[in-house]
Amino acid sequence: MKKILGTLFVVFMLAMMVGCSSGTSEPDAPSEPSNGSQTELASGGKLVVLGNARMYDGEDEAWAELVAAFREETGIEVELRFTGKWNEVPQNLSAAIQAGEQVDFVTVGAGLIRSTCAPAGVLLDISTLVSDEVRSRYTEGMLDAYTIGDKLWGIPFGNSSAGFIYYNADMFKELGIAPPTTYSELVEAANKLTAAGKIPLIFRGKEASYWPNWFFSTYAQTTGNDSIAQTEAWLMGDKSIVGDQAVIDALNAIKRFYDDKILTQESLDTDGDGMKATFMQGLAGMMHTHNFQLMPSAVDFELGILEFPLITDDSSVYNQPAGGAGTGLAVCSYIQRDNVENAKKFIEFFTRPEWANRICGCYKPTVKVLDGVDILEADIVTQLNRDLVPHTITYLDWIWPAEVLNAFQSAVPAVVTGATTAEAAAQEIQDAYDTLVREQEYRYDWWNGWSEENWTKVTP
Repeated sequence: MKKILGTLFVVFMLAMMVGCSSGTSEPDAPSEPSNGSQTELASGGKLVVLGNARMYDGEDEAWAELVAAFREETGIEVELRFTGKWNEVPQNLSAAIQAGEQVDFVTVGAGLIRSTCAPAGVLLDISTLVSDEVRSRYTEGMLDAYTIGDKLWGIPFGNSSAGFIYYNADMFKELGIAPPTTYSELVEAANKLTAAGKIPLIFRGKEASYWPNWFFSTYAQTTGNDSIAQTEAWLMGDKSIVGDQAVIDALNAIKRFYDDKILTQESLDTDGDGMKATFMQGLAGMMHTHNFQLMPSAVDFELGILEFPLITDDSSVYNQPAGGAGTGLAVCSYIQRDNVENAKKFIEFFTRPEWANRICGCYKPTVKVLDGVDILEADIVTQLNRDLVPHTITYLDWIWPAEVLNAFQSAVPAVVTGATTAEAAAQEIQDAYDTLVREQEYRYDWWNGWSEENWTKVTP
């Protein structure tokens, strides 16, 4: 059978280039670690955590305090190897594996866990290492993105995100605009903003990777809040999206935002920094985004949050934002088995409320991923946790293979601007999937194609 993951190095270099990688019908089993430092060090009561250089103020100090306290309680040493950028972690992990170095934990995003690391066999199935007590420390739904084939492949920490719309509440009040909840109300609000010389809604349309976020929101509604199951059915080969009315309607719904002048040329010419600056300077009434980093203290106007508008008259359908806790901690499958119990102890210690708050607090979180984590206090934070977070589903681009994601990134803006039709776009996306299956024997449910030997290598 044809293999697309010739070596782990190739897998992770692909991940570096495209952000994720497709699975195979029978993923290559991980090879045995070489007789190097991993074998010599792993049995001595030491754990090694590999990851990118910490990105937030106070993170390095927080991790240092954590490992010192863990050592004092357990006697187990923890070495932190935090270096480089977040997108260099796959390459650094590959290099460590090839050199036979000890790596017990790796900090890696949920998207890479799902698309690359777990299918490649470099992560341990930690289902039995994460006790019911530890699981109960997580807010409902936070472990969903890390669960694949009913197995748990990592645990999240940090912040969570979801798709929503910021709005300038002062501007809305001045212009007599009520916060819209339906699409028709949004059109009315956009018309008033335009008449006042404001950009109705600003978006980072210059960055192709963000266009699929619109599809996540519209497709959730056109499928009757069944987008995850429908996506998985398609990727399993049980259906085609050519002629799939839910897909066609979702793409056309995004086009309506452009046709009705809610999305304007300014958005097509704007990147992330420009989007935020435009909104913060009061030049736009709304901003479509997927993070919660902008807080009331950052602007000189009252900041509000809107859910994605309802684009259907079906009263049973509700807004279902895509999102999730993206920063995770996983166990490397190359861990020496006599060190697994130490890893289990570290997971329990790491997720204790006092340490969860110490580590996650550096992210200035707005979503409570773990118990004990103090989130920022603001009315909009209360609203997003009340209204958005409970309905959040996993980002579809954490589920799609890279080739499908690339197809969506080009197809959505093409439909929006009228360069192609929704039907033609669906055909392009289906062709990308069919090519992947035909040429690389892609299989979405890779876990069902694994042999007993494959599972032995990733099972503690």
